[in-house]
Parts: sequence; structure tokens; C-alpha cells
Amino acid sequence: MRQISGPSLADMLAHDAASAPASVQVQPAGQRGDPLGDAQQDTLSDLLGEIHEHQVPAFAAEALDRLHGSLYASYRHLQLCESERLLPHTWIAYRRGEIISVLLFRVEAKRVLVLTEMFLLDEPVARAFCRDVFARYARPRVIVFNAIRLQSPPATLPCQHYVFSENYVLTLRPSVDAYEQALGKSTRKTLRGYGNRLLRDHPNFSWRSCSSQELSRAAQREIVRQLQAFKRASMAERGKQATSDRRETARLLRMAFECGRYSIGTLEGKLCAGSLACRIGDTCVMLLCAADPAFSSYRLGMLACYWSICDCLQQGARQCHLLWGRYRYKEQLLAVPEPLHQLTIYRSYGQMLCSPVSVLRVTMRGLRHRLRAELVNVWPAWRDALPRPLRASTDVLRQRRFAKQEASAGRRRSNFLQGILSSRN
Repeated sequence: MRQISGPSLADMLAHDAASAPASVQVQPAGQRGDPLGDAQQDTLSDLLGEIHEHQVPAFAAEALDRLHGSLYASYRHLQLCESERLLPHTWIAYRRGEIISVLLFRVEAKRVLVLTEMFLLDEPVARAFCRDVFARYARPRVIVFNAIRLQSPPATLPCQHYVFSENYVLTLRPSVDAYEQALGKSTRKTLRGYGNRLLRDHPNFSWRSCSSQELSRAAQREIVRQLQAFKRASMAERGKQATSDRRETARLLRMAFECGRYSIGTLEGKLCAGSLACRIGDTCVMLLCAADPAFSSYRLGMLACYWSICDCLQQGARQCHLLWGRYRYKEQLLAVPEPLHQLTIYRSYGQMLCSPVSVLRVTMRGLRHRLRAELVNVWPAWRDALPRPLRASTDVLRQRRFAKQEASAGRRRSNFLQGILSSRN
């Protein structure tokens, strides 16, 4: 984890004492009862933590962005999504006076829920956080981390963990030309071929990028809802379901109003593809990217993602998060999947043994996600192992489904163009 320089601990404590609610400075291990045991005291003795209850100091919110560079780890994201709830607690870890980690959390009856997500959690920080939280709060039995990255599981802690999703992360090149040259030869050929075909068939197609400040709120609502409709239609044609309720739409719009940037593809002034990304530090997070299924024969969805990545690069971003969802085009565009774990840490091994229902529940969830991932990975090999008649039958069914999708896309494209002509008349 990168380190960030900040005010000295003494200065921060003096400032907080004058202006903030109660904050608790937690002693290093060995100065009072350590629930993790004396064997770990030496490795944690130089790591000092403090807990600010029901507040997030400004310097801690800034450190969250600098340390993690993730939208889902930022305090602003939490404010936008949980504005009606009480402020969370803040745990700040120092090593030799420098901030090395910040975590936001809530105490919920018998568990502690960590709200900071999609960041790399290393074992010393996990151990120090458990030490401080379990020493401060007597009632919670477990600490739960959602959607975090782990280099390795914390072997010295009584815990359970499993991979339940992935975040596709793309490290951006210095320029668009350098990024294009880094793509595979077949990918470059695909992007150029379909892009040229789209412009040849629809010369009035245009693509532009703009910040949320350049669009009215009504226009942003319309764009987000239209992109969500494109995504639902695309998923439905592949036999899948994409859900987006009013709460999800409101959350997207709140983030868009704050730090959003739109990339929009239009034909004769009518939206046919686009994306919504949010910028946190040097990182762009692609919250929504979709294209009208009527243009699926042009691979407009992949083109829209590629053009949106180029827009992020031109804005100076160094990294682009394409989030979850296994799609081949993400890897074609050089995004790398990073596993996201759910981690449950128990107060002690004894507490873990006394919670068989909780242990079994987490175990079953992990097995379910692992089985689902294995099925996705082994299906191509299973298909090749099928008897030839059965393999041919599955291929026929897939061809019929693709033919049906293409016919549906043709009808949608015809309706799209007819709508443009009727609007002219």
C-alpha cells in the first residue's frame, strides 16, 4: 500500500480535540490486552491506530482518495449513497507519524461492517484494525469486509474468505496512440473495421465527451435512463437479466452530478450509445456503458467502451476500472480481472468454533460462487467432450439464438432510422 504524508499525529489530535466529537486513540499491541495474542506484538508495535466515532475528518477523507484511488473506497461515494444514515466511524492507522490506512465502518449489533471497498488489504493493516476495533467494542463477534482485494489471506487471523466477483482494471498508456499500439493485432483490426463500417453506413454518427457541468440535470437523467434501457435490452437478447430500479438510477445520478463525465454517441441527434464514468484522483470508474442493440452488428458496445477509455486517457487518468461482468471484450481492451473477496474475521478461534451457523453460511456462499466460476471456466472443455450429435445440437441452438438476435437488431435498427426520418418530416 502506498504511503501518504500528512500532518503529525500530535497536530491532528490537538485539532480534533478542539473541534470534533469523541475520538479514541488505541494503544499499540502489548500496552493493554491484545485479543490477537502476544506473538504479534512485535510486528504491530510500530503501527498506531485511532478511532473517530461518528465522524470522518477532512484529512482522513482526502487520504482515502489518495491511498486507494477507488470510487467505492471514497467517503464522497458513501455520502451520496447513504446520505440519510448517521456518519460512520473512522479508523486511521499511522506508522512513524504517517497515515498508511483509513477505513470507514459501522458497528451493527454483533458485527462490524467495513464500508471501505475495492482496495488492497494487507495483513498488517487487517491485524491492526482487528486489534483496535475488538479492543474498543466488546459486543461484536465478527468483522466483515466486502469487495476487497487480497494478496494473500491473513493466515494469523481466525477468518473465512472467498472470491465472489472481479473488477476489471486497465492501466492506461501515456497516449491514445500508445494504447492503440498495445492492443492485439486482431483487436485493432476489429475496432478499425467495425468503426469504419459504422461511419460508412451512418456518416452522421458522432461521438463526443463532456462533463456533467455541461449538461442539464434533466438531460443527464434522460441519458442514464436510456443507457440503462439499452443495457436491459442487450442482456435480454443474450438470455440474461439486468435490473435497475429507481434507487440505483438515483445513486448513479447523484454520483454523475458530483464527478461524472459522459461519452455520448448520437445519430441525427438521437442517442445510440454512451457511457458514464466518475473520476476519483487518477482513476476513472466506468459506472455505465451501453449501446442500442439495433447496432449490435457494428459491435457498437465494444466500440463505445474503447472510445470511452480513450476519453478517460485524454482527461489524464492513469487507470480505468471497468468493474464486474465477464465479457471477452474487456480483456481484448487489455483490462485485467482482479478478484474481489469477502472476508469475515472472528474475534477469536474460540468465537469461530462457537458460531457454527455463521461459519457454515459463509462456507456455502463461498462454495456457490466457486462452483459458478468453475462452470463458466470449464464449459468450453465440456462442450468439446460432448458426443458429436449432442455438440451439433447445442451449436444449432446457439446459431438459432444468434439469428434471432440479429433479426431483432435489424428490426430495432429499422425502427431507429424510421424515427429519425419521421422526426425530420
